[in-house]
Amino acid sequence: MASEYPNFHPNKCNVCFLESPMAKPSIPAAGPLLLCKKCKLIKYCSKKHQTYDAPSHKEFCTAVQSVLQKSGTDHVLRCAESFLGKRFNSNPENLIAFMNHVHCTGLLISKILQRPLYHHENQMLSFPALCNVCLEYRAERLFFCDNCQQVAYCSEEHQQSDREAHAKWCDGLRLNFYYGIDTTNCATKLYPNFDFEQDETFEKPFPKDTFELLSAAAGRDIQASLTEPGLELAQELENINAAGIFSPVGTILHVLRTVGLQHELEEELNVFVLGAEQDYLCFNPVTEAVLFRFLPKLRRLRLYLIGPNVNDAASSVMHFMNNRTVEVEVYRYLFHKLPPQFKLPKPHLAVAFNCGFNEFFGTGKHTWDETIRQLLTIPNVPLAFTSYTQREAIEDAAIVDLTGQTMPDTCGKLVFMRRNVTNPFHNPVPMRNPNRDDKTDVLYYENGYLSICVMQMD
Repeated sequence: MASEYPNFHPNKCNVCFLESPMAKPSIPAAGPLLLCKKCKLIKYCSKKHQTYDAPSHKEFCTAVQSVLQKSGTDHVLRCAESFLGKRFNSNPENLIAFMNHVHCTGLLISKILQRPLYHHENQMLSFPALCNVCLEYRAERLFFCDNCQQVAYCSEEHQQSDREAHAKWCDGLRLNFYYGIDTTNCATKLYPNFDFEQDETFEKPFPKDTFELLSAAAGRDIQASLTEPGLELAQELENINAAGIFSPVGTILHVLRTVGLQHELEEELNVFVLGAEQDYLCFNPVTEAVLFRFLPKLRRLRLYLIGPNVNDAASSVMHFMNNRTVEVEVYRYLFHKLPPQFKLPKPHLAVAFNCGFNEFFGTGKHTWDETIRQLLTIPNVPLAFTSYTQREAIEDAAIVDLTGQTMPDTCGKLVFMRRNVTNPFHNPVPMRNPNRDDKTDVLYYENGYLSICVMQMD
């Protein structure tokens, strides 16, 4: 049976999580979660839920048992030790070596399954229950941080030694632990609370982040926990859920302001969204209205969602008061393979959200090179792209820079206006970084880092 958990979390009962993702796990009241005794990678609140989940979990669990049996070890991450020549926890501070064990183990299991691992299966391997200090893996010796329920320790001594480092991420890990709801409809409960016809509304200060943008749309102050300590958990989760929907439009507004186009635009704005997939979900009447809120002259916004995996149903036309319209057009092609019969206008801005330029760089699957090259032939058009982590942002910007250096002089000179900077309009929903060796971003965010460049002509 194909196994997918829409709300999988390595430290929760995933049957409960699927049914009620934000319900508090019954750890203190009903005892500790039950670890699957065979693979030791997935947890349940009861035997009943373990039995219920057995058809979904069986295939992966059987593959793990197979590699355990063949390697003669007592933990899945030890299965790669014979290939790598050392124990996975022999040097707990060397997280690069640890990730080598994770990747090698994944390859072994994938070979048995004869398919790539699903996302949640990679999560199981990346976040097994291990002491955060010494990588002790025996479940009977471990306990979890009371606040975040994500990070384990084998002793009070190790927890104390890690307290300062863990404190930086603990509250975000706590939100990640409880978060897990569908965000696609959260903006439908909001209604724009401003009058387009009142010019004075447009002179209000530009928002500094997604929460202020959300507040502008809702007509009331909505804060993050960092600015309003003591928020109830349910309210905090609701706030970050709603604010996240405004990340793409906030990023567009921020880029236009950064490059000086916010006040130069007249009645029309053309935006190319490249590599689009689910981006259309964040463009709805509420978020689109906010664009008009901060672009007072704008009357016609045209969004071109371009990418082989974008949903065809995303095409739409939305009418707002005072002859304002938003047209969303969808093109299921790679940008550089758009058929010639499509005559798209020159964009004012091209943007790639969570671009992943680095993901397949240097392989046959890397399709961004030609798209970037073609974009850079359009002079004086800003290209903005976001990345999940700083590590990815550095690599993504380097790829664009490298492409720019190979362009002919007639195309102009590539100039970065922002490079690998934190995006103030990132989605505030925290996600746990599976690259455990990345200590800069233990948690990452959609549209977390931003780069803006332009091919300038003299």
